[in-house]
Amino acid sequence: MGDEKFLLTLTIDGKNLPPLKINRSDEEAFRAAAKQINTKINQHRAKFGSSSDLGTWDIMAMITVQALAKNYSLEDKNNTKPFEDKIHSLIGELDDYLKK
Repeated sequence: MGDEKFLLTLTIDGKNLPPLKINRSDEEAFRAAAKQINTKINQHRAKFGSSSDLGTWDIMAMITVQALAKNYSLEDKNNTKPFEDKIHSLIGELDDYLKK
């Protein structure tokens, strides 16, 4: 049921995006992302003011960089490969020891 695909139209900064074909199970994440983007757009506009030379594209670029930087740092924190390698090494050592 969660793998059922459907078209989702999101509204960012008052404009409808072209429909995205996503899994039904991902709908909540996409809607939450759109809501967060809209919130951040409003925050940036409030911070820089309407007299700023920043257009929507500039604000979207800033939001994108912030989101990807956060995602990058989270990926680095969730890297379990060194632990998996150590566990496999210890299992190998235990196997060798038990064979003796």
